[in-house]
Amino acid sequence: SECLAGVHPDDLGRVEQSRSEAFRASRREYSVEYRISRVRGEMRWVETRCFITYNSEGCPRRIVGVSIDITERKRAEEQQRNLIAELDHRVKNVLATVQAVAAQTLQASSSMEHFVAALDGRIRSMGSTHELLSHRRWLGIPLAELVERELAPYTTGSNTNVGGPDVMLSAEAAQTMATVLHELITNAAKY
Repeated sequence: SECLAGVHPDDLGRVEQSRSEAFRASRREYSVEYRISRVRGEMRWVETRCFITYNSEGCPRRIVGVSIDITERKRAEEQQRNLIAELDHRVKNVLATVQAVAAQTLQASSSMEHFVAALDGRIRSMGSTHELLSHRRWLGIPLAELVERELAPYTTGSNTNVGGPDVMLSAEAAQTMATVLHELITNAAKY
């Protein structure tokens, strides 16, 4: 009862079940991860590993265990789950965008050659923007940097001058703006 007193109420049943299952199966050891509530309301994660000895009738006689604080590991696991969920979300968005760009490009193309060239340019632009955003940890990018990146294939010597107020674009706005800039710049170069 002393050991169970600090177990978080939501985990108490699972901790008791682990112990009961070990007793029923006459296992010599078991381990369980659970939360504990500290004196000031702080919650910590622990992993407890218990070793059981039984008497001649097969009843548990003694349990010796060790509890290790695994709070930091649990936090890291939660952070990893969140990052994977965010990555999954972004990948789905990118694939949906590529699908829409491909469909729109096909509709506007007069030939397969034109379609392939236009789609390649649009996907390269998306990749370049992704690279910029990734380099800045998806916290946004300066508009001037995005404009310079999109103009780079057409810049020779001093034929371009990028100026204006400093504007920081969010990741979402940067992706949209990159598409717009790509279309404007490729059309300007073509015509």
